[in-house]
Amino acid sequence: MRLKRSTSTNLLLNLLVGTCALILIFPLVWIAMTSLKQQAEVMTWPPTFLFVPTLENFRVLFDFTQAGATSYGTIKINFLTPITNSVVIALGSVIISLLIGVPAGYVLARRDIPFKEDIAFFILGFRFAPVLLVVIPLFSVFQTIGLYDTYIGMIWVYQVVTLPMIVWLSRSYIEDIPKDIEEAAAMDGAKPVRVVVHIVLPLLKPGLIGASLLIFLLAWHNFALGLMLSSTKAPVTVALLKLLNPGVQFYPVMAAGLVVTMIIPVILIVIGQRHLERGLTFGAVK
Repeated sequence: MRLKRSTSTNLLLNLLVGTCALILIFPLVWIAMTSLKQQAEVMTWPPTFLFVPTLENFRVLFDFTQAGATSYGTIKINFLTPITNSVVIALGSVIISLLIGVPAGYVLARRDIPFKEDIAFFILGFRFAPVLLVVIPLFSVFQTIGLYDTYIGMIWVYQVVTLPMIVWLSRSYIEDIPKDIEEAAAMDGAKPVRVVVHIVLPLLKPGLIGASLLIFLLAWHNFALGLMLSSTKAPVTVALLKLLNPGVQFYPVMAAGLVVTMIIPVILIVIGQRHLERGLTFGAVK
């Protein structure tokens, strides 16, 4: 029996939803507006909502020529380099996590091994451990073995963020698949590898696509690891910080960088929204 809500209750609920939506959207709108303003307009108080938009901030971000005089002084950023770094590091982290995490999740879901739950929670513990607990000792190690400021080193250390998530999500997805399907394939003579490749993985496809999008976003927005373990290979999150150095505060240019930084995640979420929803709910109902 469906509960009937009064008109006043529906109005109140809609008002609450609209208020929450405005609270969430306002920072994004403010950043977009700031990216289209001049420095002087950003610093005025009270803030101005009516202004002549300019694309100079985006031009400053992607100026490949020699640094020239702008309304902000003489600066050169070349924001395409950190964007490329973030794409390479995030994609590399996703691929490595899938190659390692899915088999690990399958073993934890289907095999009876000693201390299975202890191992699973040990892996999950890395996801919630303080990042500095990992970064400080790795900083010295990476400099010693030559992995500091390299794509390989960054992809490796990003596994602290992405791998535990893939292991646990894939384990949950696999446990949601009836074991009878695998047993029937084995009775027909299919080898374990063939069962995984031709039966389990196709069934996991929706969940793995959603999980891949999720950990890509986690890697894309990570800040501490890139700050401590990279220089020329710094991701976009670290590159934006350089615009807030003491005495150099280009707020409109930084806002333009934030807008550009949000474009790739937004595109991925819009394109893979169906898979992302399926990935987050896959395995939730037993």
